[in-house]
Amino acid sequence: MDRAYFVIDVFTADPFAGNPAAVVLDTNGLDNATMQAIAAEFNLSETTFILPPTEADPAHDSAPADLTVRFRWFTPTMEVGICGHATIAGVRALAECGRLGQPAEAQSLVVRIETCSAWLTAFVERVPNSETELMIWLDLVDPILTERRLDPAKLETTLNVSADRFDRFMPVVETQDHDVLVFVKDVEALNGARPDFTRLAEFMRVEGLRGLSLATTGTLTPSIHVQSRFFAPAAGVDEDPVTGSVHGPLAAFLVKQGVVQLHADLAAVTCVQSKAGGRAGLLHALVQRNGVDSFSVRIGGRTVTSMAGTLRVG
Repeated sequence: MDRAYFVIDVFTADPFAGNPAAVVLDTNGLDNATMQAIAAEFNLSETTFILPPTEADPAHDSAPADLTVRFRWFTPTMEVGICGHATIAGVRALAECGRLGQPAEAQSLVVRIETCSAWLTAFVERVPNSETELMIWLDLVDPILTERRLDPAKLETTLNVSADRFDRFMPVVETQDHDVLVFVKDVEALNGARPDFTRLAEFMRVEGLRGLSLATTGTLTPSIHVQSRFFAPAAGVDEDPVTGSVHGPLAAFLVKQGVVQLHADLAAVTCVQSKAGGRAGLLHALVQRNGVDSFSVRIGGRTVTSMAGTLRVG
């Protein structure tokens, strides 16, 4: 049967910028091997497959949603348990094809998403002073940050960053998604990193890591709190242009370290992620402190549909 697909550029208002994700609708009946083959054919960092939910929404009675769906995500080589930008892309595709509708001014439409790791909630809003542009927000799983000891020499050689360019005031931490946050002093050091992806993939497999976020608070303007790059060669993605899921822990970590100040237990963090000399995206994160070291994070950004068509498979 024919299945509609979209390619959505996420965390950008411009086509062919941000992070692209493919989205395939109505994928009930496709087996795992077919989904994996489709993701390999798109050859983007993630492809979202949209299906009907398999269980009742646990939040339905307290907070009914405008739409309830199930998402699965595949890289070109494997299925993953969470992907922020591909989730936002999937929500944009549902709005694009009319299954969600357009929010009224000052209104949010709520999408509840069943996944293999957790139920997620997305909010769709109109961009102020626009009839058609959408801002999509995603509540992430509450971040869990754990200090992680990694061999400094390994980081230097696999990332090709000299020892004096790392930010020694920012400890290396691991997230609940088995990503590590590693900080360098400034944007020059960030853009100058030239990872050896073969060695980095092996290093990350040995350490049991999914990805590595190389970040800096030494940005070019105070309006940007953090700029980063993200590497996940062991998961089939050498460098991801803009990674949604890692920005929940990243934003919470900046608040915890006092880099971004809380006001009435809330903080707004503005983030840029870019490949050196390549695609870039702008991401917003809202951090709420729930306890001494407990935070909730909502990430959001603009989206652009760059491609749409029909997939003839299955």
